[in-house]
Amino acid sequence: MPEKYVAPFFRGNSFTCIHPDCATITTMAWAHFSGALRGRYTEFPMWVCSCDHCGQSSFWGAIDQDTAYAERGFVVYPAVIGAPHAHESLPEECRRDFEEARSICSNSPRGAAAILRLCLQKLLKHLGGTGEHIDSDIKLLVSQGLDSHIQQALDVIRVTGNNAVHPLEMNLEDDEDSVLVLFEMINFIVEERISRPQKTQHRFANLPEKARLAIEKRDRPKD
Repeated sequence: MPEKYVAPFFRGNSFTCIHPDCATITTMAWAHFSGALRGRYTEFPMWVCSCDHCGQSSFWGAIDQDTAYAERGFVVYPAVIGAPHAHESLPEECRRDFEEARSICSNSPRGAAAILRLCLQKLLKHLGGTGEHIDSDIKLLVSQGLDSHIQQALDVIRVTGNNAVHPLEMNLEDDEDSVLVLFEMINFIVEERISRPQKTQHRFANLPEKARLAIEKRDRPKD
């Protein structure tokens, strides 16, 4: 799985770096803005946070009146994307949709859900479906022995995505958390159906040749 996402928070000691070219969970250094204003020492309601991994900074506004010891604040720069990053094994034909959905999730959860539905459609084709009808592809994979947990994850994305295109009972514009789950479901499916099998095959291929030949002989159908 990709590295766990820890949402940035005001004066936090460690979390996932806000900058997408870093996106590493690491420690953060904080400093409070103060200085002379019209000849008087002034404390400004601003903080700078520096990532100890990449060195890039983010700027935060303090909410509490005692800005030097404020415990509440919000990001001013850069814009924060709250959705998790794509799994490293997500197929490239799906990645563009995933990243587009991430970029608009905060401003348009409904739009993000609709795009993730398209992402799922492409992912199902990669997993052996036709890529034409999501429900039919899920039914096909279930008939081939798909694990029930994967089926449920697929249907979470399907149903929520359908509500984005044809609203039924869920008001996604007021329910960003439901849309954030879709990103997690996509990554979960990729881990279980793509990444984990690849890792197992790689480890098997690295066994000593003598051991692999013995296994093949053991599993060869008897005459």
